[in-house]
Amino acid sequence: MFGKRIFAGFCSNFASKYNDVSNSLKIELFKDLNDMKKGEKISILEIGAGPGTNFKYFDREALVQTVEPNLHFAKYFDENRSKFPKLDIKDIKEGSGEDLSAAGIADESVDAVVMTLVLCSVQDQLKCLEEIKRVLKPGGKFFYMEHIIGDEGSTIRTVHKLLMIGGFWPFMADGCCTDRATDKVMETAGFGNLEQKKYDLPISEDAGIPFKLCGGIVKPHLMGVATK
Repeated sequence: MFGKRIFAGFCSNFASKYNDVSNSLKIELFKDLNDMKKGEKISILEIGAGPGTNFKYFDREALVQTVEPNLHFAKYFDENRSKFPKLDIKDIKEGSGEDLSAAGIADESVDAVVMTLVLCSVQDQLKCLEEIKRVLKPGGKFFYMEHIIGDEGSTIRTVHKLLMIGGFWPFMADGCCTDRATDKVMETAGFGNLEQKKYDLPISEDAGIPFKLCGGIVKPHLMGVATK
């Protein structure tokens, strides 16, 4: 429990710096979300919302529900949601991506689902993606941004595998796994349409040492939009 409290504090700080280096990419990612059903108030579900650092990119009227397994993020979450009165952001619901029904998320009830840096830590990616398809309305969209395992033959791929030995990295980072080929998983998840791209997380020269270290580990990245 104490570890989850510490992780929530660390992650909230990391998420702010991550937004700084990913700002243009997040604007690109969420463009479709902001263009959906123009003039209407859409329903957004964010899984693993953490401190709520994605709220700034929801530039429209929307009802926002969040499901989060670590409620120690609550104080950071509340600070962030108070900055966006245009959004109807509900209280955090405790739960996991693999069982959204337990958090009260009904079938075909949301227009968009958002996950950033979360598919690395769910216990079962395919089960989570099945749940996402269940709760999305027909034509609804899933927006994601994730770190992934490095390419075959790369040094970073070797590092990613070494970090998983004995469960070291998941223990240190609250379940985060460095060896997931989420791009391949998305291709088999059964969405009606899939658009995704791989890229390297941009890390500025003036970034602090902790962010450079963590950012270097999660440098191989993936972002995409999947339509039900």
